[in-house]
Amino acid sequence: MIAAGNAAAQPAGSGTPHMPSPEQPPAAAPAPQLSIIIVTHNSAGVIGACLRSLYRSDPALVLEVIVVDNASSDGTADLVQQQFANTRVITANGNTGYAAGNNLGFAAARAPWLLMLNPDTEARAGALQAMLTAADRRPQLGMLAPRLVFADGSLQHSTFRFPNIAQAFYGFFEKLVPLNSVANGRYPAAAYEHERMVEHILGAAILVRRTLWQQTGGLDEGFALYFEETDWCRRAQLAGWQLWYTPDAVIMHIGAHATSRQPERSAVLFARSQARFFRKQYGAGWYLLLKLITVAGLLYWLARSLYAGLRQRIDGATLARRCASYWQILGS
Repeated sequence: MIAAGNAAAQPAGSGTPHMPSPEQPPAAAPAPQLSIIIVTHNSAGVIGACLRSLYRSDPALVLEVIVVDNASSDGTADLVQQQFANTRVITANGNTGYAAGNNLGFAAARAPWLLMLNPDTEARAGALQAMLTAADRRPQLGMLAPRLVFADGSLQHSTFRFPNIAQAFYGFFEKLVPLNSVANGRYPAAAYEHERMVEHILGAAILVRRTLWQQTGGLDEGFALYFEETDWCRRAQLAGWQLWYTPDAVIMHIGAHATSRQPERSAVLFARSQARFFRKQYGAGWYLLLKLITVAGLLYWLARSLYAGLRQRIDGATLARRCASYWQILGS
């Protein structure tokens, strides 16, 4: 008996028509090893360089790149769709904020590792694989920070100690303590030369284990801007996860891309998010102490601004914006 479909067993000239083999289904696309989530808002000037760097960094990695566009008016979403066909674009319903945008991306991602990345970043060669290699070595690692550098290659602080009341005080009276000091929550520059555990990570680039995201629920969307990643890092630690830093993965970060254009508005958002973080994570007592420091700090800065206005060191419009922002902070 000739086995059905065994064309090689058919005798030549038997008159039996040759039946082609059923068409094989196309091979399934390989599952992504890393999902990268980038939230954009009017980021057309930087997103192209960011995406090109990702696709060039580690060609052997199977990437899933997701851009969540928060109602850009500069054609960011169109640029990505036209120039980067392998990138998935999710258009949010309005400018939903950084936390909500990232959560949209996390929900759509499929890989076991999720990289939350700012659009004003560029991955250096091998950075993505270096992060995965460092993370896979430690089962209790839930989040990982790469080494961030500025465009000139100099170190950018990317890991910090959790905020405390002393840091809030120094934030208003900055001449008492340098910004990059240990008292202000910074780790010394020498600490960035080796792998180590950290308390919280700058949101410009954070590698997150999918299991952690599933357990903690992602970013708290009550933070409009600032402290959302700090809050998430604290929740991760309270849930038993470790946070690490590796110097082997290098990412360039321009920094302050979205906030430098509106410093007064940024100050208001920072103060509101700081207050929310203290109230949520530390309780009513520390929150009230923060409010007292905030009032004292704003009075100090109001006096400085009025003096600068009288000496004509700042113009009337700038003075008005500053005073309005101080009032908004006091009322929040």
